[in-house]
Amino acid sequence: MPQEQAEISLTLGGLHCAACVARVERALKNVPGVAEARVNLATRRALVQYDPGQVTLDSLRTKVMEAGYQVESWVQAGERRPLEIAAEAETQVFKRRFLIALFLSLPVFALSMLHFLPVFPDLPPRTLHLLLLALTTPVLFYSGAAFFRGAFKALRHFSANMDTLVALGTSAAYGYSVWVTLFPAAVTAFGQKMAVYYDTTAMIITFILLGRWLEARSRGRASEAIRRLLALAPATARVRREGQEVEVPLEEVAAGDLVLVRPGERIPVDGVVQEGISSVDESMLTGEAIPVVKKPEDEVWGGTINQRGFLVFKATRVGDAMVLSQIIRLVEQAQTSKAPIERVADRVAGIFVPVVVFLAGLTFTAWFHWGPQPAFTQALINTVAVLIIACPCAMGLATPTAVMVGTGRGAEMGILIRGGEPLERAYRLTTVIFDKTGTLTTGKPVITDVWAWEDWKEVQVLAYAAALEEKSEHPLAEAITRFAAEKRLKPPPVEEFQAVPGMGVQASLNGQKVVLGNLAFMKMNGIPFVDLERYQDQMAHEGKTAVFLAVDGYSKGLISAADQVKPGALETVRALREMGLSIRLLSGDNRLTAQAVADKVDIRRVIAEVLPADKAQVIADLQKSGEVVAMVGDGINDAPALAQADVGVALGTGADVALEAADLTLIRDDLSLIPKAISLSRRMMRIIRQNLFWAFCYNVVAIPLAATGRLSPEVAAVAMALSSVSVVTNSLRLRRFGYGG
Repeated sequence: MPQEQAEISLTLGGLHCAACVARVERALKNVPGVAEARVNLATRRALVQYDPGQVTLDSLRTKVMEAGYQVESWVQAGERRPLEIAAEAETQVFKRRFLIALFLSLPVFALSMLHFLPVFPDLPPRTLHLLLLALTTPVLFYSGAAFFRGAFKALRHFSANMDTLVALGTSAAYGYSVWVTLFPAAVTAFGQKMAVYYDTTAMIITFILLGRWLEARSRGRASEAIRRLLALAPATARVRREGQEVEVPLEEVAAGDLVLVRPGERIPVDGVVQEGISSVDESMLTGEAIPVVKKPEDEVWGGTINQRGFLVFKATRVGDAMVLSQIIRLVEQAQTSKAPIERVADRVAGIFVPVVVFLAGLTFTAWFHWGPQPAFTQALINTVAVLIIACPCAMGLATPTAVMVGTGRGAEMGILIRGGEPLERAYRLTTVIFDKTGTLTTGKPVITDVWAWEDWKEVQVLAYAAALEEKSEHPLAEAITRFAAEKRLKPPPVEEFQAVPGMGVQASLNGQKVVLGNLAFMKMNGIPFVDLERYQDQMAHEGKTAVFLAVDGYSKGLISAADQVKPGALETVRALREMGLSIRLLSGDNRLTAQAVADKVDIRRVIAEVLPADKAQVIADLQKSGEVVAMVGDGINDAPALAQADVGVALGTGADVALEAADLTLIRDDLSLIPKAISLSRRMMRIIRQNLFWAFCYNVVAIPLAATGRLSPEVAAVAMALSSVSVVTNSLRLRRFGYGG
C-alpha cells in the first residue's frame, strides 16, 4: 500500500531572482521520493510534498545547500506555525548594509568629482586614488559580501544568477580601478586613460542594496495578511479539568476539553457552546462586521473575539484541524502555487543570466575593437552597465507578489483562492452556473400558505398536519411543526403512525384516518383529486411544494412550503451580469420550481431536473462549446460539478472552508462575495500582466541602451533597483481592494 505523502514548508536563504527559484526547484525535485516542490521568491518559501519513507529533512537541506542556498527554518504540516520574524530580520540586514554603504559612498562620489571641480588642486592623483580605494573596499567586500557569496555558490554548481551579474560588474570596475591605482605606469604603457571607477562600484552596491531593502520592506507588507491570521490564535487557553480552571498552552488543548472564555478574550480553538450567551466578533475570520450571538449548541471558531458574556464550550477541533489553521494552510498553499503565466517567466529567467553574460562579452568585444579611445575603459564601463541593468528579479517577483498580496487580501474578506491556476482561469470566465438548493436558496423550506375547505378552518388543518409530522424526519415535517409552534398550537396525539417514503404519512387521530402527503399519495389512498391537481399546478408555478391533508377519505386542505431565496441573491446575479458573464441555474428540482426561483433572482437560463451525477456532464458540454465555466455550489453534493468546472466556487459555513473540490471557497454563506471574488481574481491578473509587461519591457529596452553606451553603470543600478521595487509596489495596490482602491 503506498505511503501517504507528507508536506513541509522550508524558509530559504539566499534567493534573489527567478533563476534562483528554478535552481532550487530542480534540486528538490531531484530528491528521490519528492513528488512536488514549489518555491516562491516573494515569500522565500519552498513547499515540498514527499514520501516520508524515502525523504528526510536532512536530505532536503543537503540538496538545497548543494544548490548554493540555505534552509533557515522549516514547519511540518500539522504543526502550530509561529509568527515569522525572518522577513523583519532580513529587512534590518539590508538596511544596515545599505546605510554603511551610503555613509562611505557619498564621500567616494564627492571625491570623484575632484576631476571636474577646482577643489584641492594640489592633491596628487595617486593620493586621491588611494583614499577612494580605502573608502570603496569595505563597501564592496562588506556591504556587497552577499553578492559575492551568492555568485561563488552558483559558480561552484556551474550556474549563474543575479548575484553573478552584480559581482562581475562591480568587481570589474573595482579591479580596473585598483590596477590604475597601484600600477599607474603599466596603465600608461598600455595606452589607457588614468581614470578610476570607484564611484561606479560604490554607487552600484549602494543603489542595489537600497532596492533590496525597499523590496524586503515591501514583501513584509505583502505578507501582512498571513501574519495577522497567524496572530489571531492566543498562546494559551483556560480549561476546566477535574473541576479546576487551569491555564495551559494552546498546543495542550485537546478535543473534548471544556474551554472557558471571558469577555474581551479571543476564543482559542473551535468548539460548541455548553454554557452562557454572548456576542462574538467573527470579522477577522469571516469578514462579517456584525457580531454574532452565541448560545448553547452554537459553534464558535478559534481566533474570534468573545465580546460581552462568559462562555464555556467543548473543544471540537484543535491544532491543524481548526478552521483558522485550515484557512492559513490554504492561503499559504495559494501563495506558493504558480500560475501558468508565471511558468513562462520562470523559463525565461532560467536562461536569462547566461544570455546576459554572453551579451556583456559581446559588448566588451565590440567596444574594445571598434569603439573610440580609450577603448578598454569604454568597453569596461558599458559592459558593467549591461551586467548591472539586466535584472531578472522583477521577472521573478512579478507573479508571486501579486498572488501573495491578493490571496492575503481575499482571506481577510472571507475569500480563499486555492492558487495561481484557478486565478488565471477566473480571469477568463464567461459563464457562472448556480446550484439552486442551499446556494441561491436557504435549503430550509418555510410554510407559505395554509388552506382549508368545506367546514374546516386553517388552524385545524395545521394542527392535524403538525400532529402527524411530529413523528416524521422529513425537512417539510420540521417546517410544519415549527410553524405550528409559532402559532402556539398544541397538536393532538396520534396512533397507528405510518410513513411511506417519498409519499407522505398516515395515522389514526381521534378515531379518524388522517392522510398527509403529496398528490400521488392522495391518489394511492383513493382521495378525489380533480381539484387537487389544479392546486398542485398553481403551487408548482409559484415554486412551492404542496402537502395535502385528507380525513376519512375526503380532502380537507393543503399546506404549501417554499425554499426561500437568500438575501442578496438578486443583487449578486445582476452584479455578475454587469461584469459581462452569462448566468445559468442548474437544479435537480422540477422545472416549474426551478423556474420560479430563477424568476425571483433574474436568471434567464434554467437547466432543471438534472441528477447530481449528471451536473458535471452539463458543465463539460458547455466547456466543449468554448465556455469557461464557474460552478457555484454549497460544497456538499456538488463536488463532481465543482471539480469539473474551470473554477469551482464553494459557499462555506466556517467548518467547510477546506472543501477539496473548490478553487474558490467563501468562508461565510454570503452570495455577495461571489462577484467580489471574481473581481479580485481579475484585478490580480491585471496586475500580474502589468508586472510582467514592465519586467520584460524594462530588459528589452534597458540592455540595448546600456550596450550602446547610453546608460552609465550608476544609472543602470538605480534603474535595476527601481524595477523590482516598482513591481512589488504595484502588487501592493491589491491591499486596497474592496476599500475603493
